[in-house]
Amino acid sequence: MATAVELLRQGRRDEVWRKYCGFLDLNIEGFMEIQERLLMEQVNLLSRCELGQKLLGGAVPRTMEEFRAQVPLTTYEDYSPYLATQTDAEGIFPSETYVWARTSGRSEENTCKWAPYSREMVTKVGEFAVGTFIMASCSGRGDVRLHVDDCCLYTLAPPPYYTGAVIARGLVQELNPRFMPTLEDGDRMEFEERIQEGFKIAMRDGIDLFYGLSSILLAIGEQFERGSSSMGFSLQMLHPALLYRVAKGFIRSKLRKRPMRPRDLWKIKGIIAGGMDTSFYRDRIEQLWGTRPLEGYGGTELGGVAIQAWNRKGMTFLPDCCFWEFIPEDDFYRSQEEPGFVPRTLRMDEVTPGVYELVATNFHGNVFTRYRSGDLIEIVSLNDPEIRVNIPQMVFHARADGVIDIAGFTRLTEKAVWEAIEEAGVPYRDWSIRKEYRDQGPILHLYLELKEACSDSDLRQRVHERLIEKDTGYADFRNLLGYHPLEVTILPEGSFARYTEERRRAGADMAHLKPRRMNPSDEVIARLLQGAPR
Repeated sequence: MATAVELLRQGRRDEVWRKYCGFLDLNIEGFMEIQERLLMEQVNLLSRCELGQKLLGGAVPRTMEEFRAQVPLTTYEDYSPYLATQTDAEGIFPSETYVWARTSGRSEENTCKWAPYSREMVTKVGEFAVGTFIMASCSGRGDVRLHVDDCCLYTLAPPPYYTGAVIARGLVQELNPRFMPTLEDGDRMEFEERIQEGFKIAMRDGIDLFYGLSSILLAIGEQFERGSSSMGFSLQMLHPALLYRVAKGFIRSKLRKRPMRPRDLWKIKGIIAGGMDTSFYRDRIEQLWGTRPLEGYGGTELGGVAIQAWNRKGMTFLPDCCFWEFIPEDDFYRSQEEPGFVPRTLRMDEVTPGVYELVATNFHGNVFTRYRSGDLIEIVSLNDPEIRVNIPQMVFHARADGVIDIAGFTRLTEKAVWEAIEEAGVPYRDWSIRKEYRDQGPILHLYLELKEACSDSDLRQRVHERLIEKDTGYADFRNLLGYHPLEVTILPEGSFARYTEERRRAGADMAHLKPRRMNPSDEVIARLLQGAPR
């Protein structure tokens, strides 16, 4: 089948839309037909290999319902003996491994999960990535604004991380954007060096597309506003195209009587932003960059999961990367408390609005089968009539290990805490929060590094009030147990930067440089507190 770059060169933009975004026209019956057909193809592949036979328990299900009834749910431990060494002996996996990808692991534990990718699955992830670029740059159904020479700022984590090993590789196959710097050069650079080099090229040649973390976009944009030179824009870079771009940007900013922003230098078609913080930063990113970021959801063990459409509301599931099942929230938490409990699952055509753990069975010869992802997603509606989409709409809710349970009253997610801090108007640089114990019982302890001085007690009360608004269980906990459940500690200036630099000097890779926001360990808190008043 022709790729996006081939179709664009031939002017066949309607075919580009149908190939990469046509799933938006499916009804739920059509969606489930694709799911079952590809599931049965995957079962056939699994039945012919060693790992697949183990996962299927010797059975070969003939229908989607037989598969769900006969094949048990799995976790990474079921695969670890086969994946830990990243070897692919003949007959072990459903398909030949084209590339290995890894997760980032947990910040204070240098652990990670590995996933073998078939060539066909890498292609599907590339199609997912092209679809996100189309959605990010379009104004409605059928509108394709991509070109074969589009420049894309390269801020993805390099191989063997999923973004560099799979997404970037798939994008090259399908669209072949002009990455800045090139993938070959960027993968040899440290992350900060790659960002600086990418911006040097962008100052000369422009930026059409961005794919990366929203926190990076925000940090770079705010550096512009502060007039920072840390991006390395030096006299050595000055050449006519760069001088012209800077002059135009300077004039635009002066006419608007404000500091220069990236939007004064570049007109970006589409921004794909990853990370849980996207929902908090999207307004500020749009203010700085002039383009509202669009969210896509994927993962190392899952491939592509879902994409926002051009209205940037809920995300629509992809039908052809994985077979999707959903563990209801009550069953999820019961399975956390009762190890022997087997939770029920629902199909896509059985869900109703609510929170679920996502369960995935890879298609196209990848290995994960009825795999409990540990991702909690929320089905927010069964369709989106505004844009005529008739597939359930989702938003990311939380990681299972990023939930704090307080005495059974409430389960706070990172998203809820982040929203409370943002809405309380806290001028923070970064934060972490965890459950600790005092004589009276469990409390939430929020560790904050601030951009400017504020009263501890004032911050504590403002965040506390926002948490009460966000979570009725938190309010019940306060009322019934009779003590204030929130403590706030202000960290010394530069605490998070020092922690990151210590981790870098210790040889930690990029994914393990920053502390976890939810439930950091004693060791992490001790490092953050270094230099704090006693």
